Amino acid sequence: MGRKPKRQPFERQEGETKKAFEAFVEYRNMGLDRSIAKVGEKLGKSVSLLERWSSKYEWVDRAQSYDAEMDRQAIIQEAKDRKQMLKRHANTAMAFQGKAIERLNSIKPEELTPAEVIKWYEIATKIERTARGEPVEIQELKHGGEVSQKHEHRVDKQIEEYTDIYYKLATQGDSTDEGGNEGNDS
Repeated sequence: MGRKPKRQPFERQEGETKKAFEAFVEYRNMGLDRSIAKVGEKLGKSVSLLERWSSKYEWVDRAQSYDAEMDRQAIIQEAKDRKQMLKRHANTAMAFQGKAIERLNSIKPEELTPAEVIKWYEIATKIERTARGEPVEIQELKHGGEVSQKHEHRVDKQIEEYTDIYYKLATQGDSTDEGGNEGNDS
């Protein structure tokens, strides 16, 4: 013998008459504008009867549970819709990328003007920086206050680190031969 599943507060409750539940549904579905007087007008019932039902069957709490459940479901649906949108946008972007690459492969570099080469290089650099999570543009940062010695030391250390990285990258290019093989004598 299985137990009956627990009813949600906004569903018909045990012992609640069909007419009382129908009145509750009207009240529940009114949303922010809900009132017992409006239910009475709509159903042709006396306000005193509806107040008794409301008190006995806890309409206010049940309506609040209903509102919370509707909000919860709306949030879940919104997340699903957002996920579908992102997937759709990614698929569309990949299709456009495929077309762009197809066209790019058909272009002969010697037919590009110097201005086109520069523009394409700028665009490619921005795309790469974005893909790697780096800022696309370097912005000027102004500071009107004093800089502590601790902060100055940290900035100096970062400058040294970046200088080392830049030097290593620059010298790596020197060890690459014309064929693109780094330090490979074979």
